[in-house]
Amino acid sequence: MGRLLVPALVLAFAALFLRSYSLPPAPDRRGGTVIVLDWPNRPLFGSPRGDCLGRPDSEIPIACLIGSVARSREGIVLASLPFCVTCHDWSQRLAALGRDPRAVAAAQARISRFGW
Repeated sequence: MGRLLVPALVLAFAALFLRSYSLPPAPDRRGGTVIVLDWPNRPLFGSPRGDCLGRPDSEIPIACLIGSVARSREGIVLASLPFCVTCHDWSQRLAALGRDPRAVAAAQARISRFGW
């Protein structure tokens, strides 16, 4: 029992730093999902849209989108996978949790004007 407890605790601790980031495909870029080890200050499932939903209406979202992708590359990459629709959907749902649905829809409309 004790031999299994230590590896289980080490894996559980490492899982705190596991993050997934999905970038949707577009005409100007390849999409993909990256699994990284990174500080647990970001959601488990991340995406540019999910990171930029809470910005003020006056702010142009392109700077946030580019910054979000740049921050996603700061961790230690464990795997690069094809685009994961489910991960992208989860990231948007987590980002919208507890927010006004109309404000989220307006933010997504602003973001989609930039092809994201």
